[in-house]
Amino acid sequence: QSAFSPDGRYLAFTAQRKGKDVLYLLDVRKRKTIRRIDTGLEAVMSPAWSPDGRRLVFSGNEGGITDLYVVDREGGSLQQLTRDRHGDMQPQWSPDGKTIAFASDRGPETNFDLLRFSKWQIALYSLETNRVEVLPSQGGMNLNPQWAPDGQSLAFVSDRTGIANLYLFDLATREHYQLTNVVGGVSAITEYSPTISWARKADRLAFTYFEDGDYTVWSIDSPRLLRREPFRQGPVLGAPVIASRNTARDSATAPAAVRLDTIPGRSSFYRTGNSIRVSANIPAAEERVRDGSVSVAALLDSANLALPDTSRFTDARYRGGFQPEYVARPTVGYTRDNFGRGVFGGTTIVLADLLGNQRLAFSGEVNGRISEARVYAAYLNVARRFQYITGGYQDPYYFLAGESLDPGPQGTLIQQQAISRYIIRQGFFTGMYPQNRFTRFETGLRLNNIDRSTMFISRLVDPRSGAASQFVIDSINHGASANFVTPQVAYVSDNTLYGYSGPIMGRRMRFQIEPNIGSFRWVEYLADYRRYDAILFNFLTVATRAMASVSVGRDEKQFPKYIGRPEFIRGYDRERFNQSCTIRLENNSGCSATQLLGSRVAIANAELRFPLIRRFELGILPIALPPLDGLFFYDAGIAWSAGQDVSLKRPDDYNFLNQRYPLRSYGAGLRLNLFGFAMVRWDYAITPGQKLGDGFWTWSLGPSF
Repeated sequence: QSAFSPDGRYLAFTAQRKGKDVLYLLDVRKRKTIRRIDTGLEAVMSPAWSPDGRRLVFSGNEGGITDLYVVDREGGSLQQLTRDRHGDMQPQWSPDGKTIAFASDRGPETNFDLLRFSKWQIALYSLETNRVEVLPSQGGMNLNPQWAPDGQSLAFVSDRTGIANLYLFDLATREHYQLTNVVGGVSAITEYSPTISWARKADRLAFTYFEDGDYTVWSIDSPRLLRREPFRQGPVLGAPVIASRNTARDSATAPAAVRLDTIPGRSSFYRTGNSIRVSANIPAAEERVRDGSVSVAALLDSANLALPDTSRFTDARYRGGFQPEYVARPTVGYTRDNFGRGVFGGTTIVLADLLGNQRLAFSGEVNGRISEARVYAAYLNVARRFQYITGGYQDPYYFLAGESLDPGPQGTLIQQQAISRYIIRQGFFTGMYPQNRFTRFETGLRLNNIDRSTMFISRLVDPRSGAASQFVIDSINHGASANFVTPQVAYVSDNTLYGYSGPIMGRRMRFQIEPNIGSFRWVEYLADYRRYDAILFNFLTVATRAMASVSVGRDEKQFPKYIGRPEFIRGYDRERFNQSCTIRLENNSGCSATQLLGSRVAIANAELRFPLIRRFELGILPIALPPLDGLFFYDAGIAWSAGQDVSLKRPDDYNFLNQRYPLRSYGAGLRLNLFGFAMVRWDYAITPGQKLGDGFWTWSLGPSF
């Protein structure tokens, strides 16, 4: 909860810095943070200004205990007001500066020995006597106190009738008054979120109201005029008796047994000593005594049974055992295929300990040949500050290595393709050391083995109609395996806030270096920086990204990068992977996907994101459409390799085999959040200066950058 100073010049709010809460002061007119107050406490919440604007009171947490603290505007003279085990939060300074109202669990039901706590009550702290007074006759949970402009009454939120409403306490008459009687409840996002605010000079009270599945802000002028008769708690309806202290009376006055088994011919029984009792019947008193069982009445009457004796506790080292946490539904199937594949299927199993500190993951998938199966196994440990994951996997990859068109029989063409198959086997270790909640260092090592082979396939094509036969395998050439080691080090930072379809505020970055040593030798440099600037928070966001991934070294061309994917440059991934773009051999070199491949890439993106649908009810059906966001985008990127010429604009004699220049696209898109399970992306992209025809619609799955 943030708070404006009495003169409206400054805004006090809390934010995270190095893993702890810090109090900040913002100059409202200049939109600039002028002071950072580091209290040293683990958590700082609900700052409120003194009437003269010189001091701030807030709720501070240290070691799980919340107390009230006061600090001056300059950041000095930190003073702890309350010093006990009670919870104290949401403080508010009175207009005369002598009293602080706050919410606390002080109350007659609070018993720390039995771990019983009263519901939150409104209390007053006197700065003159340092004493705490709990307001009388508070039922239910009471939160968020706000002073009236004259300091003679307090407004707060209470659910004493079962629904959270606004109430007023008159300090002179010591009476409670109910101001509102809403059905949806005066509440914010969470149970303890602040939900009301009283402007002292305007005498206007604003509150958050939950209605029709959404939160709205309402205001009341002169809210004290709404009070009528003092509030009196209505009669409480009688509740069914669950347990009684008089066991003899239990058997004498017990109601007749009611048979709960409604299916003819089916009943359930208890065996009690030498007899049998229908399970729906209440056991007799002598039976309960004979069995020596502890009754609910005994539990209610004996405080000694409420908590175990702590002196008898024994300490033992935690040894977590693994239990299934997630099991993917196994799949199995068969399909006819000309490439020797037919059977496919797979599953995933994740095991974890009770605390979630350790996890084991196993995944397998077969798509025809066992040698080309996808296999994954890993162990994750997050029990300490240094977290790590280690494991191994096998993953097959396929690349188009070459293509040709040769004359065939009877005026046809023979289309030949060479497809490289890389089966990557890797053992890996990655360690993460967080500096704070947002920033971490990473280091790791990967042991790589690549089994390489090339499959040559061909088919007949009719150049007049474009009809073609199915591909058949001509031959398979097995190459030598490659082995290399990849250490890495990275700096990562991320403080973004997410909306329904992607980040809406903050920034994230990753800077990484990866040398590769062995059969392949090159060094990979990665720099990725993203910003999300909220023009209107949670409504209008400008998202930008600048990324470069550069491979430098002898074998940098072995693993080219592709920038035509929808998350990089939209509008170019049109499945045109042959250099001629069509089977009819026209000269359309400008549309070749080869210009999207390179060992070095640089990308820049900008998006203007905004909501289209936040909530849309489907008539009488008890469901709603998922959130839908819209965006306008501009993409630019270039892919090149060592030895190729790079220019800022398209050369007159452009040849993508030895020349490259930045490719651009712009357009609009939609993002649909499918109930948190997947993100559907639709993008309409226009590619200026390219011979690709009109704008192009693409859809994909995945979050925005």
